[in-house]
Amino acid sequence: MKFGALCHSYSRFETLSGNALRSALADFLKTVPTVDIKAVVYMTLGAIASDYDEINLGMADKMAIKAIALAAGKDEAKVSKEYKKKGDVGLVAESVCGTADGTLSVFDVFETLHLIATTSGTGSQEEKIRHFSGLLKKATPIEARYIGRLAVGKLRLGVAAKTVLDGLSLAYGIGKEKIEHAFNICPDIGIIAETVVGKGDDGISSIGVVVGRPVQMMLCQRVESLQEAIDKLGIPVAAEQKYDGERVQIHKDRKKVTLYSRRLENITSQFPELVKAASTNLNAASCIIEAEIMAVGKKGQLEPFQKLMSRRRKHGIEQMAKEIPAKAFCFELLYLNGKSLIKESYNTRYENLSSILRPNTSINLAQRVVCTDAKCIDALFKRVVGKCGEGVVIKSLRPDSDYQAGVRGWHWIKWKPEYSKGMQDTFDLAVIGAFRGRGRRSGRYGALLCAVYNKKTGKFESFCKLGSGFSDAELKSLSKKLTKSDSQPKNVVVLKQMTPDVWIQPTKVVEVLAAEITRSPFHAAGMKDGKGLALRFPRFLRWRDDKKAEQATTTKEISR
Repeated sequence: MKFGALCHSYSRFETLSGNALRSALADFLKTVPTVDIKAVVYMTLGAIASDYDEINLGMADKMAIKAIALAAGKDEAKVSKEYKKKGDVGLVAESVCGTADGTLSVFDVFETLHLIATTSGTGSQEEKIRHFSGLLKKATPIEARYIGRLAVGKLRLGVAAKTVLDGLSLAYGIGKEKIEHAFNICPDIGIIAETVVGKGDDGISSIGVVVGRPVQMMLCQRVESLQEAIDKLGIPVAAEQKYDGERVQIHKDRKKVTLYSRRLENITSQFPELVKAASTNLNAASCIIEAEIMAVGKKGQLEPFQKLMSRRRKHGIEQMAKEIPAKAFCFELLYLNGKSLIKESYNTRYENLSSILRPNTSINLAQRVVCTDAKCIDALFKRVVGKCGEGVVIKSLRPDSDYQAGVRGWHWIKWKPEYSKGMQDTFDLAVIGAFRGRGRRSGRYGALLCAVYNKKTGKFESFCKLGSGFSDAELKSLSKKLTKSDSQPKNVVVLKQMTPDVWIQPTKVVEVLAAEITRSPFHAAGMKDGKGLALRFPRFLRWRDDKKAEQATTTKEISR
């Protein structure tokens, strides 16, 4: 497939949204040859591989500008000045490059971008620039636009993974729920597209769990009382400590151990002691286990989430492992010795987990009791909270309690201190905008516009203006932590009266404490009769760097 044909489709997608975008994408996907479909869907999401593959193009705007100047034979200072005017690497590339005759194929571009991503070592920056400029020299103007945007990870199409899944469903007549279920088990848009195009309905139905490929993690529901939890799940139930750490999937394939975060990132190198524990203390040839990683203090006490996050680094890992040791508390088993267990009951999965785990100082089972009434759950809850734990997760023991990958079903329910007070709740919200500060906050961002995620539309809907709870240091760092957008992102829904001073790309998640949800004419979440839902008295608690924006609290959750 010619890369130019892909670019002309992208140009059209930029002008569309919602159902029109899905329909146009479906029509286009029908025309993509099977051999190119994998590369096409990756690039349509602004990527060149799945989230878990650890292939990051990693070109900064400044490096891209150098490559553009080299390709065009122009002065770098002039190209940089043009970039400051346009604010878009792609538009700059389009305006100064693009004298070729359109012979580039999708394969050519995809392979060169992979070459750039995997170039490392001494002189790698110059080598990346050389490969990138060489690609631009072969591009037409419109091709240069999208090559530039792909290189810096800012494609600007407003297409999310769900949009592509919907497009595949429309294009090939396979049920949307079936494709989404397959994506939850195999969160690799390239494999899903290749299977749909090459093997159809039967192929997508046969996608299963594979060691070394993360599964989208099952989520918890919320309730207003412990009795409601029992009413929903029946008795008995398992009540399990909810740890305030980082959720992880541990994949073991004989001697190889891989750790995946909630964001599907490979974090194996960050926790060498857990890799060793999984290698020696999991009595299985192959397995996939879910656990919560906690930092452990000098006296054996469990430390807060922020302490654990200091372990996330590229250098000095072994030293940090000694200073802040980590421990994995295991609670799920998805796969064992060649067999997927996700369709088995929770009891079956837990019995198998218990049988293969030999506890030590780095790995153990999560604290858990089986309860037949609310008092039993509350007793564990009070013990956990009394030791600064986050709360409990209540789990169904019914025969039909399968593992629902990527779903917020009624098999797991979380219960936290905020719920028991009956007055406050916490929400994980995506940051979509910022307001300039005044007075003491002058010269920096003074408040953030935050949103919930609407899974049906794939859009982020404004839910609150957040200005409380930030320390001076947090406020000072906001502009560096958040990625500005020169216009409103296509996947963001905001009412005119709440337009922020600065638009932010929805990539960062904050945990927010609030008193209640009310109807408001200023926010777009769950819009009904001219009013949306909004938070009263929101207060910043912490950053959730372990979550992607699409894993934020959903519109459906707040509309219960």
